[in-house]
Amino acid sequence: MGRDGTIAIIGAGIAGAAAARRLHDAGHRVVVLDKGRGPGGRMATRRGPDGLRFDHGAQFFTARDPRFAACVEDWTARGIAAPWGGPHRSVGAPGMSAPARDLLAGIDLSCGRAVGRLARAGDRWRLEEADGTALADGAAFSRVLLTCPSPQGLALLAGCGQDLPGLADVRYAPCWTLMLAHDGPPPFEEPARQDDDPAAVFAWIARDGTKPGREGGGTVVAHAAPAWSRANLEDGADAVAERLVAALQAIVPLGTVRHAAAHRWRYAQVERAVGTPCLFAPETGLGYAGDGCLGPRVEFAYLSGLALAERVLGRAEP
Repeated sequence: MGRDGTIAIIGAGIAGAAAARRLHDAGHRVVVLDKGRGPGGRMATRRGPDGLRFDHGAQFFTARDPRFAACVEDWTARGIAAPWGGPHRSVGAPGMSAPARDLLAGIDLSCGRAVGRLARAGDRWRLEEADGTALADGAAFSRVLLTCPSPQGLALLAGCGQDLPGLADVRYAPCWTLMLAHDGPPPFEEPARQDDDPAAVFAWIARDGTKPGREGGGTVVAHAAPAWSRANLEDGADAVAERLVAALQAIVPLGTVRHAAAHRWRYAQVERAVGTPCLFAPETGLGYAGDGCLGPRVEFAYLSGLALAERVLGRAEP
């Protein structure tokens, strides 16, 4: 398909990657843009000093739907995913972003470029930075699919006077994540600990180095609970890291801490979803997919991206 039929996808997380793969395989030209340094979205791996790496976003994924299960089985056979931490749990290998990278192989991907505005150009769309600078070499797109967190998608829609009913209903919990490296024995035996007490400081603590393909044995990733994260949301990362290290040391033995950093996920986990696989307006060519549609699981984000691609294909190829 020529340039006039090119489809833009904003967001290179698992939903955007799934949609891009399906559309690309169906013969459509797809351009994927993401403001991050690499693909994966919240399936992310952060590099630290001395070769340290931390899965500081999504910690694992499960597969119940046969379509996603087949994908995970293929990733596992090719070493892109591996079991970890409990029955039916898998992780990307060597990092959590590996599955999204695999889905996007051979697809036009541009990272580090933040889309600030959608501009109508006849019956097509152009993507611009906030200052009006054209993105994607000024290409005009027949459809623009949003797979970023819903508040970011709503801002883009508002800027061009458009709406996707239901998108404003999505609600997220924030999360402060502590990435820590320590010297000493493992702080606990199991690969990870989960705490469902809303009053707890941490909702999740994982020995990150126990995941397949990881090299550091003394690395820990700890997700602060939603209530704690909300209460400290606008504080500086260094101050938050210091508080979280102290809170973690009160729970588990860490030995000597040799690295600690905090990352804020403002839109970490969906608390209220739209309740439909995707949103699509065929008259404008605008659509939305992500965990904000079906709920807070990697699998749901993948299925949402797949559903949006099918909606596009149903319109383009009856």
